[in-house]
Order: sequence, then structure tokens, then C-alpha cells
Amino acid sequence: MADFVEVLVENGVGLITLNRPDRMNAMNAEMGEQFEHAMVKVGTSRDVRVVVLTGTGKAFCAGADMERLSGLVETRGGTLSSPPPGAPHPVLDALADSPPEFRGRYIVPAALSQPVICALNGVAAGVGLSLAAACDIRFMADTATITAAFSKRGLTAEAGLAFSLQALVGAGNAADILFSARKISAVECLRIGFAQAVLAPDALLDHAMTYARDLAANVSPYSMRVMKRQLRAARSQTHAEALQLAYAEVIESLKGADFAEGVASFKEKRTPRFAG
Repeated sequence: MADFVEVLVENGVGLITLNRPDRMNAMNAEMGEQFEHAMVKVGTSRDVRVVVLTGTGKAFCAGADMERLSGLVETRGGTLSSPPPGAPHPVLDALADSPPEFRGRYIVPAALSQPVICALNGVAAGVGLSLAAACDIRFMADTATITAAFSKRGLTAEAGLAFSLQALVGAGNAADILFSARKISAVECLRIGFAQAVLAPDALLDHAMTYARDLAANVSPYSMRVMKRQLRAARSQTHAEALQLAYAEVIESLKGADFAEGVASFKEKRTPRFAG
């Protein structure tokens, strides 16, 4: 079996690399299954505090493999390989701490308890865009682009993109991206808030890994885990509900070993040793 997805764990960072460069890392069934297992591997590992997701070659992920799409045309849709949101999932249900609706192939970065940083090395199209939008932070090569692509294939917004994209860039920008299916440059992505930084291609992965290693070494895993949960919950909360949850989480964090270590390391002017 070809290794279409590579996993490297080092210094608290799990690096997942989409590795099908001859097809611009487009997802077929075999690659999709490998990707699910890779995400579960890092998502359930106590050695991984931060995850970086990237691709090899000129693309991050060019979407669903065209042969797969052609097969769906012939079968008039047929049966999708992934179960609907919230339904039992044979692989991703191992991410038991996540909401069941996030245990889907193209939104699974949101299901992980750790922060997921997307290093967009090239084009992210279709479900590749869905993957990038499901990550917590996005760094882009200055040559990279995003495109929704769906409307030019007679499809609709997949993997909750109508929600996640709108939350990132606002209603008008999301509508523009989805309706037009035009290519959006890295510079425009930075301007509208989709990307947090734009870098030269040869500096992209180093930047993402340096950022991830800093989080893994100097930030409480407990804090990041709770903050990610808070950010996720806030999308459907009122301000009052978010305030109530924040109060409860702070009370809980004050009891934790990471809080004690954070205060002690600051007073002693040393690197913290967070247990998470």
C-alpha cells in the first residue's frame, strides 16, 4: 500500500503530510482512509501537543480525486464513503472527546483536542479548502491559492463550509468564495482573515513548525485544549453563555497542576514543565 499520508511526531508536534503529489494530493478513497487513521494517531497521542498539516509538491490538496467524482456521476451519486455528520464512524469515533458531528474526514481537524496548524504550501480546492478551514490557524505560501470549486462542478458547499468559512471571513466574502469558485490569492486570504501569515514557499514549513514547537514547549496543553473547546462552543453561544462557561473553566483551571506550574515557572524565570 502506498503511503499517501505521512506522520512524524517530534518534540511534542505531530506533522501530517498529504503525499500524493502526482495527483496534487487529491483525495481518493485509499488516501482518505489513511488520513483518518493518521489524524486519530496524533489526536489520541499523549506525546502530541500541537498538530501541523501540510502537503507535498505544488498543492496542499486539490480536492476529491476526479476519478472518484466521475464514478459518482456514473452512479448518480451512489453511496458516499463517509457516514453523515453525527452518525457512528468506524475510525474517527476514537476521538471520543469531540462532538460526534465533527468526526468527519474533511472537518476532522476541528475534532482534535490539540491545536491544528495548516501550512498551506499550494492550492487548496474543494474538500482541500474544507480541511484548511477546519484547522485552527492557517499559514500560507505566497504562491498558494484557495478555491471552493464546488459551483463549477454542479456541487454545493461541503463539510459545513457555509458555516466555517463565514465564521472566518464574514458573510460577503464567504458568498463570493463559494459562488464564484474563483482562485483567491494568499495575499487576499491574509487581508480577509482566512490566513494568519503569508511566507515564501521555502520558509513556510519552518515557520509553522517553529510556531508549533513553541506552543508545545511553552504553553499549557490543558489551556490550549480548553480554549479550543471554548472557541468551538462560542460559535453557537450567546455572549452571556460564553461568559458563564468562561467563569466555570477559570474556576476549574485554578485547581490544576498546569496553573501551579505556570505561576512557579514565571516566578523562577524558567521554562515551564506542563503536564497537561
